[in-house]
Amino acid sequence: MKARNRIGDRSTSDVVVRLRTQDGRDDWFYCHSHVLVEKSNYFADRLSENWPTCQILDSRNCVEVYCQELDVDHHVNFLRLLYLIDGPSDDIGYGVMNALGILQVAVKLGCPQIITACVNYLEAVPWEEAEEEEILRIIPGMGSLAGPILARLQPVSPSAIRRIFLRAIRFATSSPPLPLNDLKTSAQEQLEYMLTEDDDAPLLTADHEIKSELGRCIR
Repeated sequence: MKARNRIGDRSTSDVVVRLRTQDGRDDWFYCHSHVLVEKSNYFADRLSENWPTCQILDSRNCVEVYCQELDVDHHVNFLRLLYLIDGPSDDIGYGVMNALGILQVAVKLGCPQIITACVNYLEAVPWEEAEEEEILRIIPGMGSLAGPILARLQPVSPSAIRRIFLRAIRFATSSPPLPLNDLKTSAQEQLEYMLTEDDDAPLLTADHEIKSELGRCIR
């Protein structure tokens, strides 16, 4: 069985992603072109034959990505997620503010899989007041890409409550990679709150679709 590529593996890397800031930060990440090209439109363009010039660094192709100093960690997490997510996934276990930052990077670098994962995560987990304010500041500018989150920002309806609860069930009963277990814990806490303390608990416990989903997930 072929070994899975890992970010930072210099022995198998064929491209360097150079993350740079206006403050002079210059971080190198040894990556694999097939991973970048498959999952990011930005990297696909930069590493294509149509791109007029391609820098060479350490005997490898080099792609530069510029960002603000405050966004460096989000870009690093984005690169790591390219290696973790093999398909549409909800396994973004970094917390609301980090997921929001990663979402912005995914939009910037054109990665539909991570956009979907971040949107699903942000729709399903609880928000603190400060987090909601930041979401209100950023998400509306993304338009249809963040449709499910925008829907959550609208006045609460029974169907919206049901949808959020069903997503939380799926998160809480999933089997994410070990580094992403914080997501599962967060979803479990949300379920406990919605079933025991939330005003809508009677609506949720009486819903046949929710009962069916609970039965399917715990089997």
